[in-house]
Amino acid sequence: MNASHHDQVQQQRIFADKCRRLHTYLLNTKSLLQEVGEYNRTKWPVHYPLARIVRANQQLASSASSSSMHQTSSGLRRTNSMLNSDSTLVDDAMAPIPLRRTMTADDFSDSEPTSEELRAGVDPNAVGRLLDPSDLSVLKLDLRLSYHSDSDVMGSLEESSIARLFDERLMQCEMHIDKLIARVTDKSSKILVTGDLNAGKSTLVNALIRKDILPFDQQPCTMLFCEVVDASLNGGIEEVHAIPNMAAYSRDDVSTFVKISMNDLEDIVMENSDHYQQLKIYTNDCHSDKQSLLHNGVVDVALIDSPGLNRDSLKTTQLFARQEEIDVVVFVVNAENHFTLSGQDFLLNAGKEKAHIFIVVNRFDAIRRKDRCERMILDQIRELSPLTYEERGELVHFVSAHEKLADQQNGTFEATSFANMEKCLRSFTLEQRFKSKLAPAQRYAMNVLYDTQYLA
Repeated sequence: MNASHHDQVQQQRIFADKCRRLHTYLLNTKSLLQEVGEYNRTKWPVHYPLARIVRANQQLASSASSSSMHQTSSGLRRTNSMLNSDSTLVDDAMAPIPLRRTMTADDFSDSEPTSEELRAGVDPNAVGRLLDPSDLSVLKLDLRLSYHSDSDVMGSLEESSIARLFDERLMQCEMHIDKLIARVTDKSSKILVTGDLNAGKSTLVNALIRKDILPFDQQPCTMLFCEVVDASLNGGIEEVHAIPNMAAYSRDDVSTFVKISMNDLEDIVMENSDHYQQLKIYTNDCHSDKQSLLHNGVVDVALIDSPGLNRDSLKTTQLFARQEEIDVVVFVVNAENHFTLSGQDFLLNAGKEKAHIFIVVNRFDAIRRKDRCERMILDQIRELSPLTYEERGELVHFVSAHEKLADQQNGTFEATSFANMEKCLRSFTLEQRFKSKLAPAQRYAMNVLYDTQYLA
């Protein structure tokens, strides 16, 4: 026991040291973004790749129309751009960007400029370098409206306008780094349970704590975020706090919340007519310390149930923003529906920092051809989150949360797939905290550094 305690203390000391180092790393990254923004605003606009593409294509088109009246259009070689209507290019642009080596002159040493480029006076280096803005990761501008071939939005923008858009993106990255700093310095771990409507998110949370505390229905019913934490954080008292403003909330200040009874919980979760921002539910976990996720003896953990992704655009936007404050994302997939477009968008967005997503495929018991369903869903995961796919044995689980609750109520414990999922989630959250809590922040900061080096 003493040796085990010593090992635990040593691991906590190592983790704390990594937190301090990463905190410094994030502060330096934020300072770099501020310097780039200042340079972009006051000295010289940063040349965003798409602006170079537009200028190069305009020069080529002008030269071709004036000097090649008798040539066929097939003789021109069009440079790639995000204005290309080729659907495969758009898909590539939306994919998460892996870490990469910065381009150098050697990368283009064997590439000869075309005759059209030479006649147009286009700098070959400007065409060969930074032609594809999809090479950027976190500093990439959201220009999806210009993907269509009949759109000339970017072509009509002045360089100063693109510089302003880029400056806004830099400020968004700075704010995100502030959230990462808050996450790294926070000793607790937050787990966001999310997914599409009616995927079984609330049922999963109930099954994890062995209590029917969150309302669930065949129809979508969760209208606001519900954070479930251990009652020990509230003096051992089980109660629900309805919070109008999370920024001002303190459990020691009764003016910052409204205490509600468990009998009213279902109506508030389903209707939220008073427009509370969040519910905080203090409850006792029915597990032992060695099995409990909330009361684990290592770190405070919060399980946050969320509204469905595709309920409405406002809640979807809130959910995208909320995941930036979260250490672990548990994405719940309905086995009958697989990954919807909104689910795919969420995972791609989260993948900018979270290389590993914990995925629970729920209602797997309702599938007749289980092997086919599993194969199709894993194929989607391989495209959406490659590193999650590589560790699918630990991160992807096919379960039935409803069956687990029924087993618990009947006094049986036959849902071995669910028990394995719980074990892996506990390990990922508690024992692999560098991967689940620190690695996402490190990944985001490294992508920022690669992007700034790429633009330099």
